Amino acid sequence: MSQKHTTIANFRSLSDGIIASAILAQQDNRPIIEKHELSLTLKRVAPALGIKGTAYHILDILLGLVHADDFQEGNTPIVAISNQRLAEYTQHTTRTVTRGLKQLVEAGILAYKDSPTGRRFIDRNRAGQVIQAYGLDFTPACFNLAAFRKKADAFQKALNAEREAKRSVTRLARAILDLSMQDDVDLGKQVESAQRVLDDTGAMWHDRADAMTALYQEALSKLGYDADKSEENTKMSPAHDTGVVTIPNTSYSDNISNKKLRPCSNEQVSNSESGQAAQWAFRRKPRREIEQKQLPFSQDEGAELGKIDCMDQVSIGLVQTACKKVQTVTGCTFASWQELMGSAQMLKLTIGLSDRDFGWGVERQGNLMALVCLAVIVEKALRDPELISHPAAYFKAMIDRAEEGNLNLVRSLHGLRMEPV
Repeated sequence: MSQKHTTIANFRSLSDGIIASAILAQQDNRPIIEKHELSLTLKRVAPALGIKGTAYHILDILLGLVHADDFQEGNTPIVAISNQRLAEYTQHTTRTVTRGLKQLVEAGILAYKDSPTGRRFIDRNRAGQVIQAYGLDFTPACFNLAAFRKKADAFQKALNAEREAKRSVTRLARAILDLSMQDDVDLGKQVESAQRVLDDTGAMWHDRADAMTALYQEALSKLGYDADKSEENTKMSPAHDTGVVTIPNTSYSDNISNKKLRPCSNEQVSNSESGQAAQWAFRRKPRREIEQKQLPFSQDEGAELGKIDCMDQVSIGLVQTACKKVQTVTGCTFASWQELMGSAQMLKLTIGLSDRDFGWGVERQGNLMALVCLAVIVEKALRDPELISHPAAYFKAMIDRAEEGNLNLVRSLHGLRMEPV
């Protein structure tokens, strides 16, 4: 007697993360959240989850495609877009896109909701309500939103602590060298030890900061100074102050209309390097020469200045007041050009801009010009996540317009400054 067997085709290999996201997507008690809140949280937590490059670009595209109303009660936040279309947008292969989507699913951001044929599509009625939907579901991210927010805060806190440790290493190294200039006591041993701490790139920044602090206190003890009082004086050193005058408020307004373009999906309607200053200091060059190398507008950078004419009326004060959202979300501060340059990595991670694309902009228009353009793009993306679907293309367009002399950067900054955050 013969038996009939039913053959079931295998669709994809599963992992614990994919199964966990699928379980969350099947639950009915999805939290009701706002799309902009989810977008900001996911972009903040992306570096902590290891999401970067193509995976981050895909996430940015999907956040631009999902409808804000679909996060409300009775709807499901699903995006219907094929891997082929995502490959065209990201300029990568479909295999790379598949790996990026898998990374987002395993991170608890998305879940696969497959149709019987594997095709992704959404049918809506005239009122915009979903009749049936198959695609990439943001439901797991809604459940994990609180955990993502805590993880993003912890990552930002650790990042700030590491940045402060880097500053301490540089600051105290310079202070030890200054103390060694005194004729009373020989601090050659402390200077050599400080140089070794600077060169020890394999150690953690926190350990290097602790070692440099111990050396500084040892140097103060040899000179007979009060370590605590001297430390306070060192923290108040004006070494990084820059005499940049803030442009007063004018009547500029950004009247350029930005159309909110959405990439199409298959929806159907039925019907700088830390420690550089200390390295210069240990070469025993004159302090005046050291400070000139630290200034962003040094005359030695004539080649760069020739390419940033539209920066003539841009001050760090204007950038600081125009990019308030960036500083609030990322925890960075733009009180000086040095702090803006130190925030470059975080700004690139926030919109998923690759080092190669940013380096291209630096080569074309210089470091400061590229950084200000990057800050403007991040500010606009955080204020309206649906506004910029291709941050890299937007960045390249700004650099091209600057090279042609058609970029009115001051006007854009004043427009952001006047708009409510």
